[in-house]
Amino acid sequence: MLIAEIIGTVTSTIKVKKIAGTKLKLARTINPDGEPTGKYFIVEDGVGVGNGEIVLLSDDDIAINRIVGIQQTPIKSAVVAKVDKINIYDLEE
Repeated sequence: MLIAEIIGTVTSTIKVKKIAGTKLKLARTINPDGEPTGKYFIVEDGVGVGNGEIVLLSDDDIAINRIVGIQQTPIKSAVVAKVDKINIYDLEE
């Protein structure tokens, strides 16, 4: 899984039938401190998140097939959770 911030929406009026009705968002991956890592994904949003929200993304083909309920889906990344808080513990202290 990846940590990402939703930074926009993607509008597509014509899609393959397998993904008709899906909501697409633009996400940029971030590190646990919230700094962008430079990677961007167009993701399926079945959770209903908005711009600026921190999410967990899955980019595993088998998991995506199960999440969206479509075998051999063309969707390669999906929002699987909204992140409320990240706690980072320093184990050396």
